[in-house]
Amino acid sequence: MKRAMLLVMIVILAGALLAEVSEGKLGWNNTGHLVWQSEDGNFQTYLDTRFYINGTYWFDDPDNILSNQTNLRKARFAVKTRLWKYWISEWDIDVAEGDLVEIKDMWLGYNGFANSHLKFGNFKQALGMEELSSSRYLIFPERAYPMLAFQTDRQFGLEYSKWGKMGTVPFNLRTSIFTQTLAIESKSDYEKEVDETGNGAALRFVAAPEINKDMLVHLGVAGVYSLPFDETHEVEFKSEPETKNGDVEFLDTSGIDEVDHVQRYGLEGAFQYRSFHFQSEYIMANVIRQDKSSLEDASFEGGYAFLAWALTGERRAWNLNDGEFGQLIPKNNKLGAWEVAVRYSHLDLNDADAGVYGGTANNITFGLNWYPNPNVKFQTSYTIVDQSQNADSEGDYDVGEDGYDTNYFQFMTVVFW
Repeated sequence: MKRAMLLVMIVILAGALLAEVSEGKLGWNNTGHLVWQSEDGNFQTYLDTRFYINGTYWFDDPDNILSNQTNLRKARFAVKTRLWKYWISEWDIDVAEGDLVEIKDMWLGYNGFANSHLKFGNFKQALGMEELSSSRYLIFPERAYPMLAFQTDRQFGLEYSKWGKMGTVPFNLRTSIFTQTLAIESKSDYEKEVDETGNGAALRFVAAPEINKDMLVHLGVAGVYSLPFDETHEVEFKSEPETKNGDVEFLDTSGIDEVDHVQRYGLEGAFQYRSFHFQSEYIMANVIRQDKSSLEDASFEGGYAFLAWALTGERRAWNLNDGEFGQLIPKNNKLGAWEVAVRYSHLDLNDADAGVYGGTANNITFGLNWYPNPNVKFQTSYTIVDQSQNADSEGDYDVGEDGYDTNYFQFMTVVFW
């Protein structure tokens, strides 16, 4: 931890010295980032530093399985740069675990092509809008069930992105091939001589026609093909009840054996009308067994839908380069922006034919957010959790025939610059 903080301080000091000795300007942009840019625009550096304070209080926990907690959910430090006009890079770490530095985005890119770029390194693979969206932009404190269970997360790979317009319709295409992630907790469980085999490919295509100045529609599809992490040919899907506090993954398939590869498919859609934002996604994961296996293939699914309303009239801009919705920027930094939202989410990790019973769950979440300025966000939510009898954390708990249903209050305070 000490070495990590020393490294962060060195990067900050180097940035400050660079601003002093180079011809350019240093200042804050409209999203609240501190940016240094050379006069000719060939060089640019800005910080993306943030921390998240998270807390959860459980109202219904008869067996004392869960625990009320407040913790440092994330503590991220990132430096994003443009070099010699066409080269871009990002260096991003998370130090929230105290004694553990976790690698996040670390990549080098080239964008000297028209409306496109190449990216090489460790970055998120394209499966769904909520998976790709920065946690700074999330409307609820945590991502929905299917994104937690089926996430591709960051992998080491090569990506080609293209964006533009088909006639008058904006579109974004992302394609990539990848190997392993640079930071997998389970890697410590394996000897170094074990071959890593978790290769794959991802593709996502979205379009967002603007019907008029008040109305926009977003539609997209995505697919990811991936191999198991190593020669054990085992995969696992699991999820907490949309909060990291309590740290119990009730829904868990346990290890699924004799896997050849996994196919993930995603459908996504959004509809924005003035300050109303509706968004929904559906994810399916097909687990294909090896040819020699006598076991059946398995299939799991999940989805979510939410409606959010910015009471103070703001709306999220659609970002053509990323194919995502961006940050909610308050119109008034004294009053800030206020937002209410409701979300339904579903996850099914049962497949009787394959003999896998990871459980099912349905959540309803009500949220209230306040954005006092572009650099601070306060989120509160109340969630009702309905879980099946198989949602027992790999059999660790006797949840009964009706499942371990519960409800909780959660808050998240986010500060970033």
